[in-house]
Amino acid sequence: MNKLILSAIFLLLGFHSAISQEVKFSGNVETLWGAGLPWTDKEKSRGRMTLGETSFIGKIDSYFGNSSALVEGSAKYDSIEDSQDFSIDECWMDYTADFWGMRIGRQKTAWGKADGIDITNVICPKDLSSLAVMTTNEKLAIDALRFSVNGNQFTADAYWIPFFTPAKLSDAKFEKPESKLSNGEGGLKLSGYFSVLDFSFYGFYGWDDMPFLDYTMSSEGVNVTGEYKRMAMLGIDAAVPIKETVLRMEAAFFPKRNFQKSSGIIIEEKTLSSETVDSSLVRNELFALAGLDWMPEGWTFTAQYYCDYVLGELENLEREKALQHGATLSVSKKLLSDTLELSFSGVLGLNDFDSFIKPAVTYSLSDQINLSGGAYIFIPGPDRDGQYGSYKDLSTGYVRCKFSF
Repeated sequence: MNKLILSAIFLLLGFHSAISQEVKFSGNVETLWGAGLPWTDKEKSRGRMTLGETSFIGKIDSYFGNSSALVEGSAKYDSIEDSQDFSIDECWMDYTADFWGMRIGRQKTAWGKADGIDITNVICPKDLSSLAVMTTNEKLAIDALRFSVNGNQFTADAYWIPFFTPAKLSDAKFEKPESKLSNGEGGLKLSGYFSVLDFSFYGFYGWDDMPFLDYTMSSEGVNVTGEYKRMAMLGIDAAVPIKETVLRMEAAFFPKRNFQKSSGIIIEEKTLSSETVDSSLVRNELFALAGLDWMPEGWTFTAQYYCDYVLGELENLEREKALQHGATLSVSKKLLSDTLELSFSGVLGLNDFDSFIKPAVTYSLSDQINLSGGAYIFIPGPDRDGQYGSYKDLSTGYVRCKFSF
């Protein structure tokens, strides 16, 4: 069925392309293989293949006057799970006039100026369904209507999202909110562009992408269910160029956001009371980041500090610390007439001093083919594993081959 749907959509867009003024077809074929590194747990991953994905992504852009359309589809085969997936990653139509425009359909968008850290970037959910999520910060598309107003120095984008798209999880699926008008989501982005400063304001009201888990004891053990809950966000970002550097700042405030209760507390409360027990508690949250980009000839440096603070008591919550903070660093250098790139990126958690680092080497055999190799390394903190160290046995070395057209 997925193959038929994918084929039908490409066929329809192909028909549209035949009468269009301009058509572009592009995409890539990619193979990614990985294995557990020598110091990981022997039984879990050491020497075992942890990544084995081959994928095809195709994209058709079609233009006619002030209108355009795009379809991007993918076909993936996972050798580890012996599974295949066919999906429509984007499918939208767009109209642009002198000062306004609209886009309707399945689309992706990115909010904020942070690199690899989501602060205001809450409008599109993540794909957390496989180990390959480590390779990218890619987001899932949303079904939305976007209305835009464009000026010389200002833009405004308003989003209406009638259908909720949750984060994609590997091991479970939970019932989504009922598809009705009152359960839709909305977003607003206002941006200004000047020679000394770029800035944006954001507003979002919708659903938290991750479910809140509820636990119930039965004769068969613990039953786990999940529920999605409402969320609001107000945000701001700014970028200031200073000679060869760019200073970036971003902050988001989440009023009365839900936070997961610990499983033990939920079960205990249900044992002691016959009343309905909620799986979460409401707290205010502040998330902020400051970053610096420096781009001398042939080099790119990016450094960031981020902090996530929850106001109020944490008792009974799964979260243990009010302040969670960390730093990121990314360095890359191009050599041999830009055919060879050496890169290193990583994140350090400053609560437990655990880290996640990604060294890589990429070489372009031609304009279409490049080979790369590297590793995804999780390092626990000195006293406890921490957020990243808890995945230490998933540390993986990999090779990748990509053909682009």
